[in-house]
Amino acid sequence: MAWSVACAIASPGAWATPPAQVYIDRGELHYVGPLSAEANRRAFALYEDGQDKPRILSIRSSGGPTGPGMELGRWVRARGLDVKVMEYCMSSCANYVFTAAPRRVVSNFAVVAYHGGLSSTGFALDEGQEAMLQALPAEQRAAARERLLATLLDALKPQAEAERQFFADIGVQQRITTFGQESRNAQYQRPESIGWTYSLDDFARLGVGQIRVVNPPWRPRFVNASTPVTLLKLD
Repeated sequence: MAWSVACAIASPGAWATPPAQVYIDRGELHYVGPLSAEANRRAFALYEDGQDKPRILSIRSSGGPTGPGMELGRWVRARGLDVKVMEYCMSSCANYVFTAAPRRVVSNFAVVAYHGGLSSTGFALDEGQEAMLQALPAEQRAAARERLLATLLDALKPQAEAERQFFADIGVQQRITTFGQESRNAQYQRPESIGWTYSLDDFARLGVGQIRVVNPPWRPRFVNASTPVTLLKLD
């Protein structure tokens, strides 16, 4: 299961439609939609401007660029907010926000899904990049692909170091973002799967403890879709 380079290097508009909804309701700070620097600023301002500070960040997000993800995760941790996931938290949301919280609350069907990180060894180009390569003569594509990947991975180096430091600071094993990509898990790397998740015990082994399940047991699934998420077991 390769991680799309677009998840790490996104154009300014890649995660801008539709923008995230950020609001306070019933004492909880809600963040619904893609992670972005702009949505983060709105969330931070709502929190700082309120007299009664929310103690919970309730989030539903399919992810976004890594920078805003780590920014939001560090902010959540610094303020000691619980992170609540009632539906789904995927990609950068799972990598950096769910992991950074001191405490977490999930519904018994919530999906917290991973599909790679900045320490991944395998990356896939996005559709636009693939289309660009396909427009080249066939004999030039392999070399062009290699050059493009090398350029993109070189651009990722500062972000990769920032991610390494992020996980060191929060005390979570960085491999939480890449375990499903290891060769030992090839049998689970189904093309139709959106990623993988872990049991409560394995989350704790990776450094992500303090997860409270509403009406357990926890069986992650998308209620209104057939898209699977793979449950992996640590060694």
